Amino acid sequence: MGDGLSEDVAAPLASPAQRERRTAPRAGEEAAASVHHPDAQRRVNRVSHGPPARPARQRVQAIDVARGAALLGMAAYHLSWDLAYFGLAPPNFPLAPPMRLFSHLVASVFLALVGVSLVLAHSDGFNRRAFQRRFAMICGAAALVTGASLVIAPQAAIYFGILHCIAVASLLAAPLLQAPLWIAFAAAALVFVAPSLFASAAFDQPAIIWLGLNTTLPSTFDWRPLAPWSGVVFLGVALGRLFSRSLIASKFAQWDPKTSASRAFAWAGRRSLLIYLVHQPVLFALLWAATGFVSPETRRDEANFGTACLSQCARGGGAADHCRRACQCVVDGLRGSGLAIAFSRAGLDEAEHAKFLNIVQGCARAP
Repeated sequence: MGDGLSEDVAAPLASPAQRERRTAPRAGEEAAASVHHPDAQRRVNRVSHGPPARPARQRVQAIDVARGAALLGMAAYHLSWDLAYFGLAPPNFPLAPPMRLFSHLVASVFLALVGVSLVLAHSDGFNRRAFQRRFAMICGAAALVTGASLVIAPQAAIYFGILHCIAVASLLAAPLLQAPLWIAFAAAALVFVAPSLFASAAFDQPAIIWLGLNTTLPSTFDWRPLAPWSGVVFLGVALGRLFSRSLIASKFAQWDPKTSASRAFAWAGRRSLLIYLVHQPVLFALLWAATGFVSPETRRDEANFGTACLSQCARGGGAADHCRRACQCVVDGLRGSGLAIAFSRAGLDEAEHAKFLNIVQGCARAP
C-alpha cells in the first residue's frame, strides 16, 4: 500500500486481448446462470455490457526508489536547519549557497516525480475518487505542518511549503493529464518565467504571496511558492506523458530492487507522506536528547554568556588560558546549580544572585 504522495505509479501491463478475456463471461456460465436463477440473465447482461474492469497494475519500483532517495535528501536538508536551531551548526548554515542549491535540487526531483506519478496513476483514465482521496490527504498533511510550525516557531511558520505546493499544483495539473501535450509544456514554461515577468509589490500581501509573484521573501522555514515550483510538477506531467508508453514497455518498469539500500529506498518511496510528517519530530527529539535535553534557547544563551565572559575576562587583563578555564567553570557551575536562567541575564532573586556570585568568585580564584 502506498500513500498520498506516492500514488500507485503502476503500469497496465496486460494486453487488450488479455483484458477482454479477463472481463468477458464465458458462454457456458451465462447459460448456467439463466437456468439456475430467473434474474441471473439480467445480471450477466449488466456485467457483459458494463464498463470493463481496470487492468491489474504493477508499481514502477524505480520511481519509488527515486522518491525515497529524494526524501532522504530532503531529510538531510531539514537536519541542517535543526543543527543550526540547536546551536550545533552556524545559524546561517542552511542558507549557505551550497545548501540552498542542494535543497532546490531535491525539491525539483520530488516535484517532478509528483507529475510523473500523476500520469502513470491515471494512464488508463482519470480516477476521480483516487485523485480526491490523495488530494485530501496532502491537504490534511499540509495543515498539520502549518499547525506544528505555528506552535514550534511562530516567527517562521510554514504557510506554503512543499506539501502546500504539491496539493495546489496537483489540482492545477489534473486537466493537463488529458489536454494536448503542448499545453502541459507551455504551462510549465509560463509558470517558470512568471516571477520574472509579473512580479509586483502588490503580490506581497499575505493572502496572495503564495502565488510566487512577490518581491519580498517571507520569513518561513519552508517556502515553495506556486511560481515557479508548480512548473516542475507540470513539466513532470509533460515528460511523463511524452515517455510513459516507452517507460511502461521497457525493462525499467519491471525492475525490482535487489540490494538492501534500494529496497529501503523503495519502501520509503511508497510511504513518503507518512515519513515526511514524522521525520522532523524524530530528528528534533534525537538532537534534543543528544544535547542533554537542554532547550535550544538555553544553549544559545549559554554560548552568548560564555563569549561575554571571555571578553570581560580579557579586558580585565586575564590570560587567555585562564579566562577559558574560568569561564567554562562558571558555565558548568551555573548549569549544575540549576541557574541556567543566569545565562540570559534574566532577573535573579537575592538567593540566586548570591549563589551566582559564589560560583563566579570561586572560578576566578581557581588556578
